[in-house]
Amino acid sequence: MTDALIDTNILVDILSNHVPAITWFTSIKNQSLAISPITWLETVRGARNKYELKLIVEFLKQFDIEYPTPADNDWTMMQFSQFYLSHGIDWEDCMIASGAVRLNVPLYTRNIKHFSVLPSLDLRKPY
Repeated sequence: MTDALIDTNILVDILSNHVPAITWFTSIKNQSLAISPITWLETVRGARNKYELKLIVEFLKQFDIEYPTPADNDWTMMQFSQFYLSHGIDWEDCMIASGAVRLNVPLYTRNIKHFSVLPSLDLRKPY
């Protein structure tokens, strides 16, 4: 069972050895953490060379992947169409949030502003 989802910016901070991120991540190691396929893709996209790519892919293996369901896709499309123009939300953020909403688990992110418009989402800024 997934205890929480993690957003891309948190993973980037961990991979960059950002001390607050490492401290927080170490403190929750006993939780079952997952990421969305979007988060996986965004994190891998940050690789600047083959060496970094290998390190990032290996790092991501410790997380479960929470794949979207058809209902998640519908929720994403509904939220995106409702909030894109008024709040500038990205479809990727809607998709990342959809799994957390479905599972009723927190989404850890530093980008509270990006996600705050989405209903029924438990947002948490870890550091």
